[in-house]
Amino acid sequence: MPRGVKSARRSQSPSSDTRVILDGIRHVVRILRVASRAAERRVGLSAAQLFVLEKLAEAKCLSLGELARQTLTHQSSVSVIVAVLGRRRLLNRQRAKSDSRRLEIRLTEKGRALLANAPAAAQDQLIDASERLRPRERAALARLFGRFLHELGVQPGAPPMLFED
Repeated sequence: MPRGVKSARRSQSPSSDTRVILDGIRHVVRILRVASRAAERRVGLSAAQLFVLEKLAEAKCLSLGELARQTLTHQSSVSVIVAVLGRRRLLNRQRAKSDSRRLEIRLTEKGRALLANAPAAAQDQLIDASERLRPRERAALARLFGRFLHELGVQPGAPPMLFED
């Protein structure tokens, strides 16, 4: 239900399932917040920036589109992070020799050194937990979560990466 629209059910006390849902959201937000703070304290990066660096370290070299796929986000969101990391000289971007339309993104030595001292990105925990679900469970969760977001009034589109607004 979009914000500002009162629910007829609000006068009743919430169901125990609603409490389980809210508690689950609280746990996920806490995991992300703690991980983001740890990344900021240890290496001065946001959780999203750390996640991008980790994906680059795994692949050696990626295009912007490939990096967006690896981080399960939209190209415009990852592009902003790549620009920030580039300014900090943690990665470099250059045109591919074989195809000048392709922009290749690689970690720099400074990026590798920083990553060696960084905590693990919390996004990987979320991805791993999702992948451990059975395919039918994962599909049901995706469908229900989409419905839940619709009820919240969230508009479709490219959301920013986690903790990178």
